[in-house]
Amino acid sequence: MKHSLNIPQEFILTILNEQTGYFHQVEGWTLNCATIGAVLADLSLKSRVDTDEKSLFLLDSTKTGDPALDLCLEEIASHPNLEEPRYWIERLAVHSEDIIDATLKHLINSEILTHHDGEFYTTNHCAWHAELEQYPKSESVGKYIKSRIEEVIFTDVIPDPRDSLIIGLLNACDIIKFIFELDEEEKNRIDLVCKTELINRVISTAVKQVAVAPTLQHSPLTKPIPKIPLKSLLSNRHLWDGNLPALFGNLADQYGPVFQISAPFQKPRTFLAGPDVNRWMRRNSRRFLTSGNFFRKMEMVCGANNLLPSMDGADHFRLRKLMGRIYSKASFHERLGDMFRLSRQFMISQEWQAGSRLEVQRDTRLMTNFQMSQVLVSTDTQDVFEDLVKWNERAILCYVADFLPKFLTRTPAMKYRFGLYEKLLRRIEQNHIPIHRAGVAEELADELISLHNSDPQFIPEQNLLFMLAVTPVFQSIYLGDMLGFVLFEMARHPDIVARIREEADALFDGGDPDKDEFSPDRYDVTRRFLMECLRLYPIICIHLRDVANSCVVENYSLPLRERLYIVQTAAHYMSDCFADPYEFDIDRYLPPRNEHQGPGYAPNGLDTHSCAGWAWMHLQLTVTVLVIAHHFEFALPPKDYKLKINPFPALSVTKKLRLRITSQLREIPA
Repeated sequence: MKHSLNIPQEFILTILNEQTGYFHQVEGWTLNCATIGAVLADLSLKSRVDTDEKSLFLLDSTKTGDPALDLCLEEIASHPNLEEPRYWIERLAVHSEDIIDATLKHLINSEILTHHDGEFYTTNHCAWHAELEQYPKSESVGKYIKSRIEEVIFTDVIPDPRDSLIIGLLNACDIIKFIFELDEEEKNRIDLVCKTELINRVISTAVKQVAVAPTLQHSPLTKPIPKIPLKSLLSNRHLWDGNLPALFGNLADQYGPVFQISAPFQKPRTFLAGPDVNRWMRRNSRRFLTSGNFFRKMEMVCGANNLLPSMDGADHFRLRKLMGRIYSKASFHERLGDMFRLSRQFMISQEWQAGSRLEVQRDTRLMTNFQMSQVLVSTDTQDVFEDLVKWNERAILCYVADFLPKFLTRTPAMKYRFGLYEKLLRRIEQNHIPIHRAGVAEELADELISLHNSDPQFIPEQNLLFMLAVTPVFQSIYLGDMLGFVLFEMARHPDIVARIREEADALFDGGDPDKDEFSPDRYDVTRRFLMECLRLYPIICIHLRDVANSCVVENYSLPLRERLYIVQTAAHYMSDCFADPYEFDIDRYLPPRNEHQGPGYAPNGLDTHSCAGWAWMHLQLTVTVLVIAHHFEFALPPKDYKLKINPFPALSVTKKLRLRITSQLREIPA
């Protein structure tokens, strides 16, 4: 049979678990070895290399046209001596991560795989290009490959050499048992298949040998984690400015990617920061880290259990897919007209006009809450919002960050504020009686209530308070704080705002644009302006994780149950990732620079718990900025104002920041 994908690509598709959206957990070094084994296997099928029991030798150095294969072929061709396959797997393993990245990129570009936010993947019925004509159109490529492997294992069919090699690689990684249910007969069949072909026997044996050895070889090489002297911390100006990403970027430059900080009378806290850590997180966090423990206390306070921040596995993927659909670009575009209308309604209700002074932190939070409470839960929450904000911030500091004693959430004032959530939930439920929702676009509340009714174990009633009432408030706070930084930078950069206003005026010429007219090429300057604001002021700049399985990061050993503070945004202020990182430069996101495409740009998180509503939030900011720029000009009082950042519980401008509306450019339509 003619095959259009190479063995590394088919191997990657085989180890994808579509129930969880991730790959069957293969230890990192083992996966690297198996990837190189797949490359050697494919080079053998293409008659470029061959093996005997002891050696791998070159047959033909002609390039295959596949960059991943040719990289390894070229290195083999440059080596004059015969070496055993184990030698080549160990030597070429340094290229394996690049090969995996290139393989995933090819499968995504070919529409064989779909990449979801949070580093999840699914296979799909792709647009069947000519190069995929050998695969049946009735199922996904991934399922077809697994059906071929299944037929070899569970029947007496004579296996295709390619299928034998893939089975050998899966067996070397010890993960066939997680893909298929096996009894003794099938296990014996697998052993027989792996031994039948010489090339399969040699490569799978070599992968097993190399995969075991480095674990013992590398463990003594771990380094002691450096401890930051208190004097060094206190002398850093960014600590006093509240700019935590810049602070930790400086510390990572000085002390490396892993370090500890000790506050008086507290045990050391372990921090990870920098682009190498970001790269490691994207690849390995699911295997070694968990996010659930730090959020458990917050769940208990809300009377909830197993919410999205503390979920893992198949349920986590299932709920993320639901949330991804609710917060998708398509969903936002369906509410685009509402977002324009609500933005204007808020400005009218607050009497924005020339000469008005904005309390930036308060006004931006109220504005985003006014928008989100209407489009997510169809319920006005403005009257209780500021009380709920005070409870949220106190709860995060007490139960997530562990910065304040727990009893501070049990004061009479805090109990009263938490009680407002129960009242808010009753409002939301009353507004979502089915008879009231006929002909109305579905939103967050509709989806969650429907899912609770159909699957009360997956979304129990005890979780609805948090999911329907608490979560939208959290989102309004964070998005409002981001808008606060955006308005500050708009006041600082009138030259860029003039270009944003040109885009806004063109979009609103003749009325509000529809979803087809509201395309990224028509607000490119606005998009890049927001990306730069998100780089400089990432609201959630630190993520907490616990070590579930002991691991080594950049040669630093992290023990079981260690609490980690992952500063994924420290790289935003590191010159290895961004040229002149303290400069406001929206052109860094244009080709050929594309500085956001490396491991350093991470304003929405890195791993499976990255922000599920990222696409929606970015679009909501875009709409809000365009509406504001279309109607108003701002100024900072005074012009030389130095921004102070409130770093806890998330980054925000301080309550002292005020902006003055210098002119109103046009009437706001009611």
